[in-house]
Amino acid sequence: MSNEDLQQIQTLVTGAKTVVILTHANPSVDTMASALAIYLAFQKMGKMAIVAMESGPLVEVANLVGIDKVQTSLGGKNLMLTYKPYNDGDFQKILYPGAEGNDAATNEFKLVIVPKEGFVPDPANFKFIPVGGSADLIITVEVLEPTQLGKLYDQNVFSQAPVINIDNHDPNKDYGKFNLVEPDAASVSEITTFFLRAVNAQLDQDMAGNLYQGLVSATSNFSSPKVGAATFEAAAICIRAGAKKSDQSATPRTQTPPAPEVSPTLNSVPEDWTQPKIYRGGGGNV
Repeated sequence: MSNEDLQQIQTLVTGAKTVVILTHANPSVDTMASALAIYLAFQKMGKMAIVAMESGPLVEVANLVGIDKVQTSLGGKNLMLTYKPYNDGDFQKILYPGAEGNDAATNEFKLVIVPKEGFVPDPANFKFIPVGGSADLIITVEVLEPTQLGKLYDQNVFSQAPVINIDNHDPNKDYGKFNLVEPDAASVSEITTFFLRAVNAQLDQDMAGNLYQGLVSATSNFSSPKVGAATFEAAAICIRAGAKKSDQSATPRTQTPPAPEVSPTLNSVPEDWTQPKIYRGGGGNV
């Protein structure tokens, strides 16, 4: 990533008032830890931050700070009525009776859906879905392509806001305006740690604790062959910010080596963070 890209990311983050952080259903400890650390950091920066995924959190991520803030919808201002299963022509028309057709005494709104002759709709198949949410900035965490977000993928929202795409998987589609994608990184938490430092977020104990749990979980307590200098640098940043080396994933592990000793004197983003070999900078279109 070039210095110009880094400056643009910093400008985006500084100027954003509403930030939506999204990840896929059933994320790992590493992925959820990263999403929540970003959420907590942006909340601390005074932004309206939302963290969401299609499904409720799994038990294995229950001990992460901020897990109670995860939403399963974006809470748009509009409501969309859906009916499924549906065949073309099942409904003939929709009537809005107007003020004279509504009962002012009971404050009741009426909407009449007229089915075709012979078709009897099942009320249980109707569902209201919030749509039309908005954001100044979208950050996706370990999302290979936007459709992986399921019902949270709103093409209108994605087309209106820049996307920062954070991932460590090579099949990533590079759909963001900025793609912080590093397949060689040992964890998403590693990338997220440097991202937060680069945008001048002040890590506190909660954010650092989440990220350290992500590092430990993704690397099997730093025993993964993908562990490198950047992994230890990220761990040092987290420990210096207050993470405890006893912070572990809720998933039990056996016969793992102790967490490595890491230097507490690393004060900056690694020198190679802005080099093209680390992250793919420019983005594609959603």
